[in-house]
Amino acid sequence: MVVKFDKIWFLSTTAIILRKGGVIMSSGLGSTMEKLVDGVTKICAFALLFAYIFFALNANFHFFDNSAVNDIITYIMYYGPLIIVGLVCVEFAISKNLLIQIVIYALIAVMIIFQFFPDTWVSIMGNFSGGA
Repeated sequence: MVVKFDKIWFLSTTAIILRKGGVIMSSGLGSTMEKLVDGVTKICAFALLFAYIFFALNANFHFFDNSAVNDIITYIMYYGPLIIVGLVCVEFAISKNLLIQIVIYALIAVMIIFQFFPDTWVSIMGNFSGGA
Protein backbone atom coordinates (compact mmCIF):
# COMPACT_ATOMS: atom_id res chain seq x y z
CA MET A 1 0.00 0.00 0.00
CA VAL A 2 1.52 3.33 -1.04
CA VAL A 3 0.00 6.58 0.28
CA LYS A 4 1.35 10.10 -0.15
CA PHE A 5 1.66 12.01 3.15
CA ASP A 6 3.71 14.87 4.53
CA LYS A 7 4.24 13.23 7.89
CA ILE A 8 4.95 9.74 9.05
CA TRP A 9 1.90 7.96 10.49
CA PHE A 10 1.89 4.73 12.41
CA LEU A 11 -1.31 2.88 11.48
CA SER A 12 -1.09 0.11 14.05
CA THR A 13 1.41 -2.01 15.93
CA THR A 14 1.56 -4.56 13.10
CA ALA A 15 2.28 -2.05 10.33
CA ILE A 16 5.65 -0.41 9.88
CA ILE A 17 5.60 2.89 8.02
CA LEU A 18 8.67 3.94 6.03
CA ARG A 19 9.16 7.37 4.48
CA LYS A 20 10.96 7.37 1.16
CA GLY A 21 11.01 10.50 -1.00
CA GLY A 22 7.72 11.94 0.24
CA VAL A 23 5.91 8.62 -0.22
CA ILE A 24 5.00 6.50 2.75
CA MET A 25 5.08 2.78 2.23
CA SER A 26 3.59 0.40 4.74
CA SER A 27 4.82 -3.11 5.14
CA GLY A 28 2.69 -5.18 7.44
CA LEU A 29 2.84 -8.61 8.98
CA GLY A 30 3.18 -10.37 5.61
CA SER A 31 6.55 -8.81 4.89
CA THR A 32 7.77 -9.54 8.43
CA MET A 33 6.75 -13.19 8.11
CA GLU A 34 8.36 -13.32 4.68
CA LYS A 35 11.65 -12.11 6.15
CA LEU A 36 11.40 -14.63 8.99
CA VAL A 37 10.70 -17.54 6.64
CA ASP A 38 13.49 -16.31 4.35
CA GLY A 39 15.95 -16.36 7.26
CA VAL A 40 14.90 -19.86 8.32
CA THR A 41 15.21 -21.04 4.70
CA LYS A 42 18.74 -19.67 4.47
CA ILE A 43 19.75 -21.38 7.71
CA CYS A 44 18.33 -24.68 6.46
CA ALA A 45 20.12 -24.25 3.13
CA PHE A 46 23.47 -23.74 4.88
CA ALA A 47 22.82 -26.75 7.13
CA LEU A 48 22.10 -28.84 4.04
CA LEU A 49 25.25 -27.55 2.34
CA PHE A 50 27.37 -28.50 5.36
CA ALA A 51 25.71 -31.92 5.51
CA TYR A 52 26.68 -32.60 1.89
CA ILE A 53 30.23 -31.37 2.56
CA PHE A 54 30.59 -33.59 5.65
CA PHE A 55 29.12 -36.52 3.72
CA ALA A 56 31.68 -36.07 0.94
CA LEU A 57 34.53 -35.69 3.44
CA ASN A 58 33.36 -38.78 5.29
CA ALA A 59 33.30 -40.77 2.04
CA ASN A 60 36.98 -39.97 1.48
CA PHE A 61 38.44 -39.81 4.99
CA HIS A 62 36.04 -41.97 7.10
CA PHE A 63 35.54 -39.58 10.01
CA PHE A 64 32.16 -40.92 11.14
CA ASP A 65 32.15 -44.65 10.45
CA ASN A 66 28.98 -46.32 11.83
CA SER A 67 28.14 -43.48 14.18
CA ALA A 68 25.08 -41.44 15.07
CA VAL A 69 26.63 -38.44 13.30
CA ASN A 70 26.59 -40.37 10.03
CA ASP A 71 22.89 -41.20 10.56
CA ILE A 72 22.06 -37.56 11.32
CA ILE A 73 23.86 -36.40 8.17
CA THR A 74 21.96 -38.98 6.14
CA TYR A 75 18.60 -37.77 7.53
CA ILE A 76 19.53 -34.15 6.83
CA MET A 77 20.46 -35.05 3.27
CA TYR A 78 17.17 -36.92 2.80
CA TYR A 79 14.74 -34.44 4.36
CA GLY A 80 16.69 -31.18 3.86
CA PRO A 81 15.72 -30.56 0.22
CA LEU A 82 12.06 -31.26 1.01
CA ILE A 83 12.14 -28.82 3.93
CA ILE A 84 13.77 -26.14 1.81
CA VAL A 85 11.23 -26.63 -1.00
CA GLY A 86 8.40 -26.33 1.54
CA LEU A 87 9.86 -23.19 3.10
CA VAL A 88 10.41 -21.54 -0.28
CA CYS A 89 6.79 -22.31 -1.21
CA VAL A 90 5.58 -20.82 2.09
CA GLU A 91 7.72 -17.73 1.50
CA PHE A 92 6.20 -17.36 -1.97
CA ALA A 93 2.65 -17.89 -0.68
CA ILE A 94 2.87 -15.26 2.08
CA SER A 95 2.60 -12.35 -0.33
CA LYS A 96 -0.11 -13.91 -2.56
CA ASN A 97 -3.88 -13.92 -2.30
CA LEU A 98 -5.83 -16.49 -0.29
CA LEU A 99 -6.66 -18.82 -3.19
CA ILE A 100 -3.03 -19.20 -4.22
CA GLN A 101 -2.04 -19.70 -0.57
CA ILE A 102 -4.56 -22.52 -0.18
CA VAL A 103 -3.31 -24.23 -3.34
CA ILE A 104 0.34 -23.96 -2.29
CA TYR A 105 -0.34 -25.15 1.26
CA ALA A 106 -2.35 -28.09 -0.13
CA LEU A 107 0.57 -29.06 -2.37
CA ILE A 108 2.94 -28.89 0.60
CA ALA A 109 0.53 -31.08 2.59
CA VAL A 110 0.45 -33.64 -0.23
CA MET A 111 4.26 -33.67 -0.29
CA ILE A 112 4.37 -34.28 3.48
CA ILE A 113 1.63 -36.92 3.44
CA PHE A 114 3.38 -38.93 0.73
CA GLN A 115 6.46 -39.10 2.93
CA PHE A 116 4.55 -41.68 4.99
CA PHE A 117 4.16 -43.97 1.96
CA PRO A 118 7.67 -45.17 1.00
CA ASP A 119 6.32 -47.38 -1.79
CA THR A 120 5.24 -44.25 -3.65
CA TRP A 121 8.80 -42.91 -3.74
CA VAL A 122 10.16 -46.33 -4.75
CA SER A 123 7.69 -46.36 -7.62
CA ILE A 124 8.59 -42.82 -8.66
CA MET A 125 12.32 -43.56 -8.60
CA GLY A 126 11.64 -46.79 -10.51
CA ASN A 127 10.08 -44.74 -13.31
CA PHE A 128 13.25 -42.69 -13.57
CA SER A 129 15.61 -45.65 -13.47
CA GLY A 130 13.80 -47.58 -16.20
CA GLY A 131 11.29 -49.74 -14.32
CA ALA A 132 9.96 -50.60 -10.89
